[in-house]
Amino acid sequence: MLYRRFVSSLTGVIPSIRKISGVLPYVILTIWLATIHSTVAQQLAGQSKEQAIKSAVIAFPFDVESWDPTSRVIPHTTSLYKLMFDQPLAYDADNQLTAAVIKNHAWLDDKGLTLSLQFRDDVYFHNGDKLTSEDFKYTFFDRPQQDKTIQLGYIWGSIVNIETPSPTQAIIHFNKPFVTALQYLAFAGAFILPKDYLEKVGIEKFLEHPIGSGPYKLISYQRNNRISLQAFDKYWAGKPKIEKLTVQITPSSTSRIAALQSAQVDLSYALPIRDSKRMGNMPKLTSALSSTIDTYLIHMVNRGPLKDINVRLAMHYAINKTAISKALLAGISKPISSACPPTTPCYQATPNFDYDPAKAIEYLKQSGYSSKNPVKFTFFATKGVSPADNLMARAIMQMWKKVGIEAKLETIDFAKFFQKVADNSFQGPVLWLWNNSTGDPELYAGTYLNANNMFSVWRSEEVMQRLTPLLSENNYSKRIEKYKDFNKWIVEQGFSIPLLEGINSVVHNSSLPYKAYRNGWLVPNNWD
Repeated sequence: MLYRRFVSSLTGVIPSIRKISGVLPYVILTIWLATIHSTVAQQLAGQSKEQAIKSAVIAFPFDVESWDPTSRVIPHTTSLYKLMFDQPLAYDADNQLTAAVIKNHAWLDDKGLTLSLQFRDDVYFHNGDKLTSEDFKYTFFDRPQQDKTIQLGYIWGSIVNIETPSPTQAIIHFNKPFVTALQYLAFAGAFILPKDYLEKVGIEKFLEHPIGSGPYKLISYQRNNRISLQAFDKYWAGKPKIEKLTVQITPSSTSRIAALQSAQVDLSYALPIRDSKRMGNMPKLTSALSSTIDTYLIHMVNRGPLKDINVRLAMHYAINKTAISKALLAGISKPISSACPPTTPCYQATPNFDYDPAKAIEYLKQSGYSSKNPVKFTFFATKGVSPADNLMARAIMQMWKKVGIEAKLETIDFAKFFQKVADNSFQGPVLWLWNNSTGDPELYAGTYLNANNMFSVWRSEEVMQRLTPLLSENNYSKRIEKYKDFNKWIVEQGFSIPLLEGINSVVHNSSLPYKAYRNGWLVPNNWD
């Protein structure tokens, strides 16, 4: 304000100076004033931009289930948990596995039974306690042994002991090969909890006042409404530039759009693609659309008409994936017929299930179905959990109807999906965006077709006969080749219908230095 008054006063005086002193002093003074104006304006703009990233508000579609990040393994909430808690290893923006709290690791045998981990010695929890190997042991072994309901313990149930010879070393002993242990250390509920604090206050108090060693500390929390966070100044990877971060829980995509357009939030996540593109053309907003290594797929169930391979294959051939991508996902998500999407180790371009309604009709005919005698079942899908999920389901139903498949849509919410998967109670196929932040084949079909796994939808003995040997193959190259064969077989059998690459649909304030991650995570502490 003072600067503007100064400029205004000089501007009024300049004509008088010109009359008294002549043209040359007038020109010099004008240039000098312009230089001051330019310099100060740049400084003010820089301060404004710096101020803009001091705080940020994010609109996110769902809340955490609880502040115990190990109790339920729900990949969709990984971004929220990573704000407060550390994972032993990490995935970078290009989806490469990197060091984190663990700086070095090594298998001590050639069977995948003994794994040594070396921890950083400069990691602190938000209350000032130092993170050590004892916290890791408590999180991954002691506590799950005491409480069998903790889902992290389900994933790491093959641990028989964890040695902690020093505060910075842990040695894990498994009773069976766990060849993807390193990948799981950067995914699926693998967050380190503070042993001393949790034992001191108890789980109920911890859930009310949670602490971790992550980039942000929790300041206040209103369930299904708002998460308020403050940058942790002792964070081992450096204090985040966004000092105050607020996550506004906004289930409705319409509300997430409105909040962004009215500048109530700085970033909205998982928006409808058309709205994302439209808002990207607005002043001060940037649309960030990118494909991810997640996969849109149809989970099959081993019951009812889906037990018939002809029905399963007809369902696949009747879907025009390219049309869906162009109409609903801006053509960004590539059609896939592989359980593993492009850029991941097991991706294969073949077999290719091109859109072929005539072939779909022929398969149905072999089992006595037709447009006059359609096969009928309930089709399940979420709404607003992932971009275009419900619209995609409706488009698929229309394509099925043309060949003799009559599906009735039942919309389910986020929590109900996981409940029905755990209960094995789905009575029909399910459209889902499968999250696998690792890119490893075991965490695609090796998980959702594993009948011994709580995340499995299709469950059958013939699948397990082929899958079980792959779960203990410790030679990486051999494991990848075997998974390629397995993935080809399961698609040819119709045990799952891969559809499209995942998509990350974000719109943000142009002053916010957002960075897209290949696995779709939001990682604000790395936006710079």
